[in-house]
Amino acid sequence: MTEPTTHSWAVDSIQEGVARVEEDGERMISVPAKLLPPGVTEGQLLRVTRAPDREAKVLTIVIDTAGTEKAHRRSSGTTAAAMAESKKKDRGGDVAL
Repeated sequence: MTEPTTHSWAVDSIQEGVARVEEDGERMISVPAKLLPPGVTEGQLLRVTRAPDREAKVLTIVIDTAGTEKAHRRSSGTTAAAMAESKKKDRGGDVAL
């Protein structure tokens, strides 16, 4: 029997009963939204543990509240830094194309 594995899912979207999630920052997968914990929303991180046994693979999916908050803080910091850098270069006014 193999050891349990843990994965991180970032919920990208939930539409028409299907959730699009980014698994481990590597690939996008689609899963039925009804398999996710109640109350999951777009932008949340999930911790998925796969515990195989002889006859099945058991998935435990929980909302990673701490991971979600950390990712949101990191994203906010990146956005704020980009905006600050943009303001240094942008004189304001009308856009000329």
